[in-house]
Amino acid sequence: MISEEGLWARSAAWRWTLVITCLATAMAILLGPWNAPSKSSAKSSASYKPLGQAAAPTSGQSSPVPAATARNGVWHDETFDVVVSPPVARFPPGTELHVIGVYEGASANGEQEQPWWAKCVGDKSNSSAMLACHQKYAGQHTQKTVTVTLARSSVPNVIALMAYEPVKWKIIGAEAANLQKVILAGYHGQDVEGVPTDVPVDVYSGDSSPCQTCRRQAGYFYAYKNDTREYTQADEKLRVITGLSPTSFQGAYRSDRFYINSSPQTSQLGKPAGKVKSPTDSITGQVFIDEAAIGNTNLPLPEGSWQGLLYVQAPSNRGSDDLAVLIRLEQDQLAEMIVVRAQFVSDGQGFSRHLACEAKEIHAGGVESNEAFGSQACYWVNHDTDPWIQPIFALAANRLVARGITLPALLVNAAFHKADKHSALTGQYFANPAVKGIISPKTHWDASPWHPNHVKQFPDKAAFIQDRVQWASSWFQIFKATRP
Repeated sequence: MISEEGLWARSAAWRWTLVITCLATAMAILLGPWNAPSKSSAKSSASYKPLGQAAAPTSGQSSPVPAATARNGVWHDETFDVVVSPPVARFPPGTELHVIGVYEGASANGEQEQPWWAKCVGDKSNSSAMLACHQKYAGQHTQKTVTVTLARSSVPNVIALMAYEPVKWKIIGAEAANLQKVILAGYHGQDVEGVPTDVPVDVYSGDSSPCQTCRRQAGYFYAYKNDTREYTQADEKLRVITGLSPTSFQGAYRSDRFYINSSPQTSQLGKPAGKVKSPTDSITGQVFIDEAAIGNTNLPLPEGSWQGLLYVQAPSNRGSDDLAVLIRLEQDQLAEMIVVRAQFVSDGQGFSRHLACEAKEIHAGGVESNEAFGSQACYWVNHDTDPWIQPIFALAANRLVARGITLPALLVNAAFHKADKHSALTGQYFANPAVKGIISPKTHWDASPWHPNHVKQFPDKAAFIQDRVQWASSWFQIFKATRP
């Protein structure tokens, strides 16, 4: 002890060494990686999660008590935590899938396409003019036509047409071919003509499609040789989309025509099989005004023209469970969105108390009743700073992105719920303030200028909220009157 005290008293260098050592040790303890926040708690930079990554209950099971649960500081109604997946089209028994693939179509009448320099006019010794010509024509992707003739058939058929280059597929004989669906796929935009208006056409392409009657889907694929990785990927994609295995495949690097002949068989009793509509056919790709049929319910719609974005049926061991998303666009912006879930139960046992009706941190709302397994009716208005994380919303986000529509970072939600012993209907009506020129910074829910504690400081946002509150209080009366 005496020697230590003497060293402290006699040596300034020793004193500084001891002090610096202690400070360094403390900083190492405080700033070490063991004190860093876990990655799982960090907020993702993505505005939505791909389908299948959002947390949800076990398939077919509803949450025991639909609640207002918090994720990333945002609370959501657990009604929409139900697992959903992209619907697989349903076709009559014996439906055949016929696949055609090309790299590019052939020029009409066997003509050879001109090289880029042959399209140049003027003085070809002028380097500036030739450079401009090269920029205009070199690498140009010219749409060509491929004719596909379908044999008369009583066998139901689905055809998938693929190309790398832009192709306009001309279908001949579709009216007598018992055609159930057409799938277009390619890197560049694909188009089609000759398809009956009641036959759905889905397009999967990297570039935008010029097709006016096609339903744009996410992703793209193509193949024209059946021993390639591209063909394996296309085959897997088509099985997922249709639930069918290819009956035939025809492929060529370049061609202008193909012929499809179905198997020589007939449907039951020798009668042509009728079309079986996919569950999406009543909503997806359709336009609605005033109301839309969701399952067994006619859902009232606000003013305007609404597009059906998607429709899915969730598994239910009590009855039926239908979910749908409709959108309204203004100048290619998402202006409004409706997400709805309609449930019907055959056991007459009703539904658990809806805790989202009783959420506290909201702009406005009202609860007329919220009985467990009895009468329920309520509404609320709130802001959502992370609207794309629940499964049905993630699927909607994928569809919107595939159509080139930007996902808003914030939406204002007017939500409505009603239930009795036999049915439950929950609808969320979202409005995008950005369409009105109101800017919303990307923040957590409780720090947002739209939060009930902050919104009065921002006159434009406060006025927007007040409009939605007034609308919701009136719309609640219409929503309550909705009948199955």
